[in-house]
Amino acid sequence: MVTIKDVAAKAGVNPSTVSRVLKDNKSISQKTKDKVRQAMAELGYVPNVAAQMLASGLTYNIGLIFPPLLTPDRLSEPFFMQILSTITSEAKLHDFTVSIATGMTVDELEEQVKLMYRQKRVDGFIVLYSDPEDPVRRYLMDNKVPFVIVGAPEGYENDITYIDNDNQLMGRRAVEYLYEKGHHNLLFVTDDLQSEVSAERYFGYLRGTEKLGLKSQPALLFDRREPMVIESFIQQIKEQEATALIVIADTISVRITQLLHYYQLSVPDDISIITFNNSSYSTLIHPYLTTFDINITNLGRTSFRRLLELIKSPKTSITEKIIVPFILRERESVRQISGEE
Repeated sequence: MVTIKDVAAKAGVNPSTVSRVLKDNKSISQKTKDKVRQAMAELGYVPNVAAQMLASGLTYNIGLIFPPLLTPDRLSEPFFMQILSTITSEAKLHDFTVSIATGMTVDELEEQVKLMYRQKRVDGFIVLYSDPEDPVRRYLMDNKVPFVIVGAPEGYENDITYIDNDNQLMGRRAVEYLYEKGHHNLLFVTDDLQSEVSAERYFGYLRGTEKLGLKSQPALLFDRREPMVIESFIQQIKEQEATALIVIADTISVRITQLLHYYQLSVPDDISIITFNNSSYSTLIHPYLTTFDINITNLGRTSFRRLLELIKSPKTSITEKIIVPFILRERESVRQISGEE
C-alpha cells in the first residue's frame, strides 16, 4: 500500500507537506501542490478518507441543490447537467465528492437538505437558484451552514456569496444587438414569470428599449403544455408585429422555433430569435441560435472554490458577489433587416 511517506519521497518534500496538500492548506504553493498531486497520481495513492474525516471533522462531500422540479422540462435543461459535470470534476481535484438534493416541491427540497445536513453527510451546499422567499436558504442561514448561490443576488447581499452573470446587462445587450440589425419591435419571452434570472434579464430588456426609444411590452409567457397560453403567445406576436424575440433559454427557443414553423412563421425570415446559455441545444437544429455564452464552466468552478474557502476557513472568508463574464455567439437565428419596422 502506498503511504504518505512514499508520496513525499517521490515528490521530494516532507510527509508533513503532503498532509497539508491533502488538506489544501493555503500555506503550500500551487506549484508544490501540483507536484505532490502528480506524485500521488503516478503512485496510485488513495487518501485514507476515514482518517481524514476524523482529523479534520469534514465529510469531504458537498451538496448540490437543484431548484424545485416544478416542470418536467427542468430535468432536461442542459445548464444543470453541464454545471453538475463541472462541479463534480472540480471537487474530484480536491478529493471531494458531490451529492445532489432535488425535490418536486420546495417543501420536499427543504426536507432533503435538512436531512443531509443533520446526518452530517455534507460540509456545505451550492444552491443552483435564487429566490428571496426560499425556505432552503433561510434554513442554511439560520443554522450557519456554509453555502454559495449560483444565481442573481436577491436579498442578504452582504451575508451570502453569489456567483452569477450580469443578467441585466445581457438583456440590454440583446436589445442593442437586435436594434443594430434593424429590429424595432421586440418581445421578451420566458417560461417562468417568477424566476429571478428571468426578471433580471427582462429588466435589462426594459432598460434597453427605453434607452433606444423603442416600445416595450410585458414579458410574454410560453408554456407548451397549455393550449390557451400558446394561442395567446402567437396572437401577441402577430398583434405587436414583432420582428424579433428575446427568449430566456436555448431549450425554449428550439421549441418556439418549431411552434412558429407550425404557424407558417420561419426563423429568421419572419421572426428573429436571440437567446441565452449557449447549450448543446443552440446548435441542435437549423437555424443555429444566436445566444449568450454564460460560461457555465467558470460558474461551476468558481462556485466550488468559493464554497471550499467557506468550509475550510469560515471565520476568515468574506462574502461577495462574483460576476462571471459572458460572450455573444452570433449564428443563424437573427437576420439583418432594413427600413422602418
